[in-house]
Amino acid sequence: MEDLLEVSCPYCEFPLSIPDNLWYISCGNCGKHLDLKSQYAFLRGLDAFQEGQKLFQEIHPKRRMRREFFMTGDREALELFRLAFSSLQVAFSAELAPAQKILGVEMMCSMTQEFQKRLMVSPLEAQYWNTLMVEHTAQREYDHLTEKLAGPRSGLFSFFLRMRWILRQRQLTKSLDKLDKKIRSLEASMEIIDIPRARDLDWKPRPSGH
Repeated sequence: MEDLLEVSCPYCEFPLSIPDNLWYISCGNCGKHLDLKSQYAFLRGLDAFQEGQKLFQEIHPKRRMRREFFMTGDREALELFRLAFSSLQVAFSAELAPAQKILGVEMMCSMTQEFQKRLMVSPLEAQYWNTLMVEHTAQREYDHLTEKLAGPRSGLFSFFLRMRWILRQRQLTKSLDKLDKKIRSLEASMEIIDIPRARDLDWKPRPSGH
């Protein structure tokens, strides 16, 4: 009997049964095409990151007086972060679901900050992932404001509140334009050959019915 892996579609959470020798599949519910090598790499990266993060949290400052414990715990956590980092690099070689991109970028940003403290990555790389996280955050804030502006209008207070949201969206639009230029400049400076598919390049400011 063929072994099947039970997972959920990262786009619509529809349950999928996947043979262990398959590398590509389309969701029977939403039709999204999934690169399973990328999906498996993402899950490996997530597991390793969570384990490494837990170890870092367990290294309480008071325990650092015991150098042996600190060195062992720190080393194990860093090894897990290295595994997570390399796995997510593989995951970002193909298209991930939007929620996976956001979580993946947050993990890469967190790990490069730890690596930079130990001179394990260049400042440019740490800045790159941090800028990607800022971009994702700004896009989500813009979309959230669009949803608010689509709500019912009533009263003078509502008018001034809506104006504040509209002004904030204009600020975010300008910031996102600057972020796009900064990210492209960082990619050029780092001479990245295979640019990670970590950005939502399809994102556009949506009309909000101002």
